[in-house]
Amino acid sequence: MPSIERRRHRRGIARPTRTVLVAGAVLVLLVAALVGGALRAGSQSSAYQRAIDRSYAAQMRPIVAQSNVLDHQVRAMLAGVSRDSRMVLEATLDTLVRSAASLASRAETAVSPAPSAGAGGDVARAMAQRARAMVMLRSAVNRLLGMAPLPVVGSPGPSSARTSLPALSSAGAADLLARAGALLQASDRSYASGRRALRAAPGKAALPPSVWAAGTVAWTSSSALALVDELEGSPTLAPVHRVALVAHALALTPAPVPPAAPTQGGTAVTLPPTGRIVVTAVVANHGDVFERGIVVRAEVRPSGAGAPRVRSARITLAARSSESQVLPALPVVPGRSYTVTVTVTPPVANTAGTVTADTISIRVAPPSTATVGQLYPSKGRGSGGTSVTILGSGFTWVRAVVFGAAKARFKVISSTQIIAVAPPGTGTVTVRVDNAGGPSPASPGDRFTYRRS
Repeated sequence: MPSIERRRHRRGIARPTRTVLVAGAVLVLLVAALVGGALRAGSQSSAYQRAIDRSYAAQMRPIVAQSNVLDHQVRAMLAGVSRDSRMVLEATLDTLVRSAASLASRAETAVSPAPSAGAGGDVARAMAQRARAMVMLRSAVNRLLGMAPLPVVGSPGPSSARTSLPALSSAGAADLLARAGALLQASDRSYASGRRALRAAPGKAALPPSVWAAGTVAWTSSSALALVDELEGSPTLAPVHRVALVAHALALTPAPVPPAAPTQGGTAVTLPPTGRIVVTAVVANHGDVFERGIVVRAEVRPSGAGAPRVRSARITLAARSSESQVLPALPVVPGRSYTVTVTVTPPVANTAGTVTADTISIRVAPPSTATVGQLYPSKGRGSGGTSVTILGSGFTWVRAVVFGAAKARFKVISSTQIIAVAPPGTGTVTVRVDNAGGPSPASPGDRFTYRRS
């Protein structure tokens, strides 16, 4: 083969070979770039997660430390519970509940962004379980002893707005304590799981140990009954029942005018003319137990003859609280005197010496005398039966309408109008309207004339 042709043939073979080699080199470079990028991205992602884990651990360490302090406080409270007063025990329980709830809230906030392997969720769950267990502990003790959570300082509403859950028997309280213990055991398992997961994660972040249930006998079923017996047998935790009527705090509606002369029972206050009175009493619970079914009773007894009228109400008061109770209206008659007695009857016998009754003497002033201005018609049959409209004023608490000396049937329409039926009579007579203030005085328009039949 000529040399020129051989050279062309070699070039023809070499050209595709070089193309393949170049393409292969490019492919190798691309693969290397992709692998390198993936390795760098993985390295960066791992570093980011390590930073998250370590940041989470740094946030949680003080929270866990405070949780452990709270655990010691719970143990100390349970060890000396029979020596506490009810007020101290109430305050301690409320503090434990608020502190545990705060730690649970902080643990929940620290979960974002989430650490590796669900560790944050496990730890947050443990703190939430401990918070619920503290609520159960407080509920068991309060319901067993008849206590209630103390009001939060600065919260709106009166102290009497505090509520109390239904009472628990000894067995019920022990069961609730045991369930709180089971919840704390679950919280220890949740925390241990989260702690292990965090330690095994890329950041190898460490949390301190935290165990609430182990070694605390109060959380076992058998010892819960012993704790209940200790609570019920403690002399310092015995309930004090002292429901009192606040003396000299009775209020009347309508309000009295300046008092009249002293009477045998004290000073008799005078009320303006009225047909009913409303009594308001202030009742205080000076004891340390929630009191339900307190009976507040008002009696109005007329001086001389007449049956008393009584109104009552039932109220509930938290310990160390008071309430102003407005009783239903009581009927009275103007111009008469009465004795008003208010009593308070607690559901359980009071401590000796507690004031539970107060009395006040009242006189209801008579109304102004009525006046007769006009009769329509002013004449009627001698045999009676004429319907007569009487116009005037002061037609309130009318006791009688009299034609001459004969009483008539009547109906009060308003304070200025009466419809009466004239009785039989002769000649011209004076029509008088008699109320608690006395008979109406004579006037030019109060004459009624009987026609001859």
